[in-house]
Amino acid sequence: MPPIILPATRQEHDTLLRNLYQFYTYEYTRFMPWHVSAGGRFHESDLDGCWEEGTQIFLLWQEAHPAGFAIIEVDVASETLPDVRVRYMLEFFIMAACQRQGLGEHLARFCFDRLPGRWEVTELKENTAAQAFWRKCIGRYTGGRYEEAWLDEGAVLLQQFDTADRVSSSLGEAG
Repeated sequence: MPPIILPATRQEHDTLLRNLYQFYTYEYTRFMPWHVSAGGRFHESDLDGCWEEGTQIFLLWQEAHPAGFAIIEVDVASETLPDVRVRYMLEFFIMAACQRQGLGEHLARFCFDRLPGRWEVTELKENTAAQAFWRKCIGRYTGGRYEEAWLDEGAVLLQQFDTADRVSSSLGEAG
């Protein structure tokens, strides 16, 4: 059964997103000194603004089970390009049991196709698995046409690319 990707709405999906975010945050404890509250949950304050206009959230489902999510800021200032607006992959998560099955790349490609334009994706220096994933995924998607730069004194890796040309050419091929 192919995976299903749905746009998330606050009314229907806020609790689900917050629950998945607990797993996402747990994964980050490999790199960040984050701890759970006395109630046993990680902070969720990063999600408080995610339902605002200008943010798109997509949920990934595999065999009727939630498998991941993507949170994208649709029109933000570029990290490195003056006066350039981009789509920024704010948060991206695939459940551990669903990794290495092509689901992450499927979700990423869906996002890139759905929101054509200039994109920026970042990973922590310590998160070498995420770096490898995004290099492979973006490289395949763009035919290797992307740029990288280290930010924050080498603490964060940035990939920049433009999906508009790819989406236009693939639409032309279909017709």
